[in-house]
Amino acid sequence: MSIRTAAIGALALAGGCFSASAAAQEIILYDGPNFTGQQVRVTGQVNNLSAMRFNDRASSLRVVSGQWEVCQHDDFNGTCEVHSGDARSLGRMNNQITSLRPAGYGPGGPGITLYSGPNYTGRSVTLTETTPNLQSVGFNDMARSVRHNGRRNWRACQHADFGGACMEISGDIPSIGGGMAGEISSVEPDFGARPGRPGGGPDRPRSGVFLYDGPGFSGQRVDVTHDVANLEALGFNDRADSLIVARGEIWVICEDDHLGGRCQRVEGEIRDLGQLGLRNEVTSLRRIDDHWGGPGGPGYPGGYRPDVTGGVRGVDAVFFPRPEIRGYAVDRCLGGYGRRCDQETADAICRSAGLRRAEFYEVDRYSRARTWYLGENEACRGGQCEPIVNVLCTD
Repeated sequence: MSIRTAAIGALALAGGCFSASAAAQEIILYDGPNFTGQQVRVTGQVNNLSAMRFNDRASSLRVVSGQWEVCQHDDFNGTCEVHSGDARSLGRMNNQITSLRPAGYGPGGPGITLYSGPNYTGRSVTLTETTPNLQSVGFNDMARSVRHNGRRNWRACQHADFGGACMEISGDIPSIGGGMAGEISSVEPDFGARPGRPGGGPDRPRSGVFLYDGPGFSGQRVDVTHDVANLEALGFNDRADSLIVARGEIWVICEDDHLGGRCQRVEGEIRDLGQLGLRNEVTSLRRIDDHWGGPGGPGYPGGYRPDVTGGVRGVDAVFFPRPEIRGYAVDRCLGGYGRRCDQETADAICRSAGLRRAEFYEVDRYSRARTWYLGENEACRGGQCEPIVNVLCTD
């Protein structure tokens, strides 16, 4: 073999190695579902797809090789997912991807293993990427213990597509608690807790509240993204010791169900709920910054008031001939199934106006108006939906 031939052979081998290395991480984004429409190939980190004129356009993707982290905002911020296979549709990430990069995961790398029995017994499945529905791996509502591998935290949620209550997984859990045992339907890396996140502080929710059963944001975590009338349903009643509220949000937490008993407005980080007199006392909570009114008057728990309209103010009294919330008549009950009705609802309406109690009220049992549960912050959709009327509030 001549020197020239050997040199060409060496270059060819080198070229082959280079091509294999490049192909090890490649992804194709499509602007239509089912791999249709315009496409763009990516082989490395992209901090902002605007540079490729493909920002917020991807509706499906093919992973040629490797694993890829795709994120909602530039520089890998916002909601992120990890993909190692093709996705005909992108669900919550449809027309949302702005940045992406090779995830660097591999078989046996960082991930979690779910077990169907406590203490790491029974059937198991190992996951290294975002899994929006555990039915896809035959493990829906089965996990009762989990082993954690790697530095990244994970998030496990009660419903598919990361709905319902969620919990943080940062280490091995021999027995899943918090009402989540046998309830987990989706899991994903917790991208709010990336290793080396600037500031090194605790994770912060993208929206909603993180509740922890230990002080200083320690122990088991449950994620709350919607109003909860009773944390018993999540297995977390009277367990919260600390909490973190998403930026820009304000919530109220209360010691009794349906926002009863002592309540406190909360925002930001609270390392010890004992400072508010509510350590291991929180039973219900609600977001109040967007759909509730401003600071409430005296006598209303926690200093907040629901946006109940229709009142006519007099001297030391307010009369609601037909109280409404968002165009709905206020239901006679605070919640479904006939829970906490009539006088308790009337008193809650009065407290919303800064007064203490209702001296008089009536129930319109013949009306077919749409009604709203004041205690659960949702519409009455079945059963006896009857509006409360003629509420007279005094101090």
